[in-house]
Amino acid sequence: MAKRRIRWGRVLAAMIGLSCSIFIADGIKRDMHRSNTSNIKVEGDFVGDQISDKKTDKQSDETLQLGLINTKMPSTTTEGVQNLGFSELSIPDSKLSTGMLAIINNEHPAGTSSDQKRVNLLKYKNEFYSLVSENVKLNEEAAEALNNMMAAYNEATGLSDFIVYGTNDTYTGDGSSCPEYFPESAAGNTIDLALNAGGSIIAFDGYDTEGWIIDNCEKYGFIVRYPKEKEAKTKHDFCPWHLRYVGGVHAAIMDEKDMCLEEYIDFLKGFSFDKSFSYAYNGVNYEIYTSPAKNSAEPARVPVSGTYTVSGDNIGTFIITTVKN
Repeated sequence: MAKRRIRWGRVLAAMIGLSCSIFIADGIKRDMHRSNTSNIKVEGDFVGDQISDKKTDKQSDETLQLGLINTKMPSTTTEGVQNLGFSELSIPDSKLSTGMLAIINNEHPAGTSSDQKRVNLLKYKNEFYSLVSENVKLNEEAAEALNNMMAAYNEATGLSDFIVYGTNDTYTGDGSSCPEYFPESAAGNTIDLALNAGGSIIAFDGYDTEGWIIDNCEKYGFIVRYPKEKEAKTKHDFCPWHLRYVGGVHAAIMDEKDMCLEEYIDFLKGFSFDKSFSYAYNGVNYEIYTSPAKNSAEPARVPVSGTYTVSGDNIGTFIITTVKN
């Protein structure tokens, strides 16, 4: 049988052609992937989850380390992945009045948009406090924190004498034991407190045994919205019976730095995505920073990986709180 001669020139040409085909196909695949990624649209508002193996490529070393307590963070969705290490959020200005840290008063009224889930405390509460009516509603996360706070108050004092007023569905103002109505109550993140004294409802002045609430509310994510010696900043007298839920990590920072909400908002404006404020809270590391509203040239940046929440300040800035991986 005649031996066949191998034409090495043809073999080499075939191998080169095959390699070029593989390289071109791979390039087309990569281009398609980049195109699909840049057009990702994940529906949702401020709360959801982002999970990724990629690490943020714009982490700052110029951060502050403080504090240590306990919390849990809800999560968030993003819209439009633009870069490897971070995403860009498209947030409408209407959301500035939405979130746990929004300043809401006569000068900065509540917006019409609110996506926070409220619960009826009549069905949600524990046995350690009572309600002024059957229609007291509260943000669900704040309601859980309220239950925990009142259980701890009972354990510390043996008392269950607080009566809770809630949002604008419960009356506060002239003739009430909570003698003023606050516009921020419409957002569902505040509680107004009175006392049950032998069957009569009386005003809560923040003193005596019940003052435990004032001294410990920050451990449960609440702040006294109008604290003592902050009248020049809040433009309001000390009001012990009006508490605002801002979440555990923010309440802890404000307590440690002796800041009211207005001071805290001003403080956070000094931090950005590239230079964030870091805070350790019960072993969990948080990074907090701000981004101007969308009419600014600066986009709102969030990490591709990790968990985070966004709150407007109702003035012109969004506050992003992330859990650092």
